Amino acid sequence: MKNKALCVLRDVVTIAFLILFPHFVPLPFYSYAVICLLAIWFLLRKDGKTFGAIGLSKNGLTGKAVFIGVLSALVWVGFMQLIYIPVIKHLFTVPDYTEYNFIRGNASKLMMIIIAAWLIGGFYEEIVFRGYIQSLLRKRFTRHGLLWSIIVTSILFGLYHWQQDIFGVIAAGLGGLYWGLLYKKYADNLWVPILSHAIFDTVTLILIYTHRFGNFW
Repeated sequence: MKNKALCVLRDVVTIAFLILFPHFVPLPFYSYAVICLLAIWFLLRKDGKTFGAIGLSKNGLTGKAVFIGVLSALVWVGFMQLIYIPVIKHLFTVPDYTEYNFIRGNASKLMMIIIAAWLIGGFYEEIVFRGYIQSLLRKRFTRHGLLWSIIVTSILFGLYHWQQDIFGVIAAGLGGLYWGLLYKKYADNLWVPILSHAIFDTVTLILIYTHRFGNFW
């Protein structure tokens, strides 16, 4: 019982670290990602596992994974642009989204942010949230573990984006739910949500660059 309690405490501390460290330790150029990934690698190795245990294996990067990643990303772009954004704008007074306005009309900055979107939004965030945290929570919830792990991970993913407004947090939470379901649907192949997330971010950044974000037509 004591060992189990210590393991649960370790998991809680790890999850808190992965969520809070990037926000409260001001490291330059997304270097927090290196530290957090090293922490995950260490904990996996401590349990006799590798990144392959959470779905990040060379064999998982197949043509089917790429196809599903692209298709699901476009579906999610459509949902955000044609349903979520119009609905919240109809129901609420929504402030303009300005976080990435600096890329508008600047192709070099757009390319730099797209690269960051693939490295951080795609690889890093999916490894941390879907690959590690969601898998960790699934083992901790004794009843309906799969369902609750996806829901709780999605809530944490939304809160992780608290630097955005409440509508951005909700959008991130919904995205977390979407990619969490994709991760489980395709047999824990982490490449599917990685590609879906990265491509979604890329298309969204291009829409911001072309002044069409939230105005698909």
